[in-house]
Amino acid sequence: MRQILAGLVALLISATASAQSDLETVLRTRIDAAITDELAPGLAASLLLPDGRHIDHQAGLADRRRHLPVNAETRFLSGSVGKTITALVAVQLAEEGVLDLDAPVEPWLSGRDWWPALANHDGMTLRHLLNHSAGVPDYLGDLDFFLAGLTRGQRGFTPDETVGFIAGDRAEGPLGQHFSYSDTDYILVGLVIEAATGEAFYDLAQRRVIAPLNLSQTEPLHGRDFERLADGHRRGWFGLSPTARNGRLSQNLDHEWTAGGWVTTPQDLVTLYSALGAGGMFEAEGRTMRADYNAFESGGSSGYGLGIYVRVTGDGTYRISHGGDFGGYRSAVLHDSATGLTVASQGNAKDFEAPGFNFELWQALSQ
Repeated sequence: MRQILAGLVALLISATASAQSDLETVLRTRIDAAITDELAPGLAASLLLPDGRHIDHQAGLADRRRHLPVNAETRFLSGSVGKTITALVAVQLAEEGVLDLDAPVEPWLSGRDWWPALANHDGMTLRHLLNHSAGVPDYLGDLDFFLAGLTRGQRGFTPDETVGFIAGDRAEGPLGQHFSYSDTDYILVGLVIEAATGEAFYDLAQRRVIAPLNLSQTEPLHGRDFERLADGHRRGWFGLSPTARNGRLSQNLDHEWTAGGWVTTPQDLVTLYSALGAGGMFEAEGRTMRADYNAFESGGSSGYGLGIYVRVTGDGTYRISHGGDFGGYRSAVLHDSATGLTVASQGNAKDFEAPGFNFELWQALSQ
């Protein structure tokens, strides 16, 4: 009997090892092929299995000039993937009664100079801001913001300054009855969080999210210098133009703040998103964040929840995801409840279509 049990255990271990080897092969093949196809100078990806095992692969260059490869500690800007952290903190505060997702934000923001001119401000709630149904214009698309950036030098923009650029602009849609993605929405959420708690947002996020999940390679996008940061790239007249060199950003990008201002790795991103699923540290918050999502079509199975894109895939199953595009870096992360797989990809070029690539990578890994 013992021999039979030992044989079954050995068979199970062998099958598990074989399955992991297959996943490693798929991940490696896809990432290496993307580098061969020049989708980005450097790429990194991480797969988190339901049992907690990580499978990681990196390829290409973090620094083309010095020919330094991307490795397991290379970091990238998260871009809008960081909105998930902002929403998670807001939901935690709502669960504790500090905030109310469905109460007007006016008590927290009405003292700001730009408040009377802010589109749709009357009756605006945290939920409207978090699910992008507030109709607030995106300051990143504002011409005045762009022109100010050309003469700003290395001084960053404060949250009040970024919101001020779009104060007075007309609404993108009726309050609570549309979807209009806007970084300004999440800047406003950050201001509400700080007003309600009296604490700096990054300090709150560190204590409530970063430290509990041991996201050791994630830090706020504050200043210009970051250890182990890959050189980012944009497409210029003469090919790829770097947006960072030797761990220093060419511009101060502090204005991203609660709209996604983080430096991180794919390993930390999969840890964050897995924590929002079944059995995760923030499972309860994850349920709130994906419930009553702002559907892209009436009665549709996909939309934007609170800081996450949501797709209902079956009875009780779902996928949550987000992408990020900022400063010459692209990021994407996806968690699938049916398979329990969580996968993230990051690259150091604006041309890299991370969300599409990451979704196709998940499809290949889940077959």
